[in-house]
Amino acid sequence: MQSIRNSILCHVRIGTSPQTGNALRSLSRHLCASTSTNTDQVLDRVVGLVKKFDKIDSSKVTETADFQKDLSLDSLDRVELVMAFEEEFSIEIPEEKADKLTCCADVARYIASEADQKSA
Repeated sequence: MQSIRNSILCHVRIGTSPQTGNALRSLSRHLCASTSTNTDQVLDRVVGLVKKFDKIDSSKVTETADFQKDLSLDSLDRVELVMAFEEEFSIEIPEEKADKLTCCADVARYIASEADQKSA
């Protein structure tokens, strides 16, 4: 999304009138809001996927609940969960990155950043 935003802003001619400046600021705000909405949508999908995982009490799942400490997942369970994320989002998460993903918010940020890099 960032690359789309940058492409649009590169092609917009900036005039000297206050009206043009206001329109450009409005466009920039809208594009930035779209990026956060995309991350929010990814986060919602990640939380939903974790809640469906059969070894987790869905009432304990939050954006910041630690997979190991709060949700009591062992290393094998975490591997299965990472595989579920990979399948759901059609991405590959390297093992060294997967070890650093400790909660749903971490996973959503990683997936959103990978999507931004692919679209660049």
